[in-house]
Amino acid sequence: MDGKTVTDWYNFLREVGSAEMVANPMQIGGPGTTVAIDESLVAKAKPGNMHARPVPQQWVFGDVQLGTNRFFIELVPQRDAATLVPTIQRYILPGTRIWSDEWRVYAGLNAIGYVHQTVNHTLRFVDPVTGIHTNNIEARWSACKSGFKRRHGIALGLASIT
Repeated sequence: MDGKTVTDWYNFLREVGSAEMVANPMQIGGPGTTVAIDESLVAKAKPGNMHARPVPQQWVFGDVQLGTNRFFIELVPQRDAATLVPTIQRYILPGTRIWSDEWRVYAGLNAIGYVHQTVNHTLRFVDPVTGIHTNNIEARWSACKSGFKRRHGIALGLASIT
């Protein structure tokens, strides 16, 4: 096979796999499990960089199931309740204990079947009494962002790892 054929097959298989993941999303969590959630800005214009072309903002949302390290990330158009709450419901099973920061969008998670616990990031990153933290998902953001930088900011679609 020539290089073009290999590239065409690779792209075809990636599209089929992506379509399958979107149609049948992986669900994690459930009663007795803990999932840490967070959102992050993965593309932004750097302050003072007026000579480079503008970079559009891109938000990403994700979670990590503690103990198993199963996780997902998804590009989202914005980080409001209308976007994030349905995303949480699509990927996280009811009855899951969810750890997050105190972002106001997450305030109603207890009312829709989750056990929601928070850490106040203005005071600390790990609650000294409860042990609640978002370090696992923050570590995923760090790994993803370093990968994006290595790829020169090439946009990546939905990713999930089991």
